[in-house]
Amino acid sequence: MLDRGEQLNMESNQESAPILFTYPPSLDCELGRFLLEYYGVHYTERRHAFIFSSFVTLWHGFTVIFPLLCGKSLRLVGPLSIADYYDQHCAPELRLWPDAPQAQAQIQSDWNLFNGSLATATAVVDYYYLLPHREQMVGPLSDGAPASEQDAVRRAYPVFRGLLSLLLQLNPQHVEQSVGVIRSVFDTVATRLAGVRQYLLGDRLTLSDLTFAVAAAPAVLPSTYGGPIPTFDQMPPEVQALVTEMRAHPAGVFALRIYEKHRKCFGPS
Repeated sequence: MLDRGEQLNMESNQESAPILFTYPPSLDCELGRFLLEYYGVHYTERRHAFIFSSFVTLWHGFTVIFPLLCGKSLRLVGPLSIADYYDQHCAPELRLWPDAPQAQAQIQSDWNLFNGSLATATAVVDYYYLLPHREQMVGPLSDGAPASEQDAVRRAYPVFRGLLSLLLQLNPQHVEQSVGVIRSVFDTVATRLAGVRQYLLGDRLTLSDLTFAVAAAPAVLPSTYGGPIPTFDQMPPEVQALVTEMRAHPAGVFALRIYEKHRKCFGPS
C-alpha cells in the first residue's frame, strides 16, 4: 500500500487499524479499498460471502450495506461516506472534493452516473455471462471469506446464483440494455476528456475519476484491481469481446491509466 499515513493524523495513530467489512467482488467494496489506499489509511479487510456479508454489516454497523468501515468511534457505511470522512481530514493536495460548488455538483452528478448506472451495467454483463460457470465463480464469490462461508457457496451455489440473478434482473434484454449503457457512458467520458484535459474535472484528480475507473473496471479488467475477478483468459467470449472493445476506447484507456497511476496495491492490507 502507498505509505501516505504520515500525511494523515487519524487512523494510523490509533492502537489498531480500522476494519473494512466487504463482499469480495462488489464494486462498492473495491471503491472503498481504492479510497482507503489513496488516503493512506492502514486498514484490515474482512471478506464475507454474499448474504453473509449483510448479516455481518448488520451486526457491526446496523446496516446491510457494504463496505462498512469500523474503527475506534468510527462507523462509515459505503464508499461515499468513506470519501466524505477522509477528505475532511487529509492533506489539501489529496482532497478529492473541490471547494467550488459547481465542481461539487458535477461530482455528485458523476456519482449517480458512474456508481449508479455504469456500475450496475458492468455488473449485470459480467454476472450474466459468468454465473453459469460454477467452477470459475465459487472462488470470486467467497474469496478470503471464512472457510464455512466458502463451503456454503460451494455446496449451495445454485442458491447464490439464483439470488444474484434475481436481484440484478439477469436476462438477455437487460444485458443488451446494459451494454448500451456502458458504451454510452464511455462515449460521454471520452467527450469530456477530449482536448488537453487530464482528468474529468480538469487537471486534478477528483472523486469522479476514481468512481468512473472502478465502475468501468469489469469492462477493462485493470491489472491492479483489488477484488477477486476472473482473468481475461478465463472470461467467456462475450465478455472478452466487450473488454477488448472497451480497452481500446479513449474512456477505457483513461480508466486503465487511473488504475495504473493511483492504484498500486493488489488486495487488502
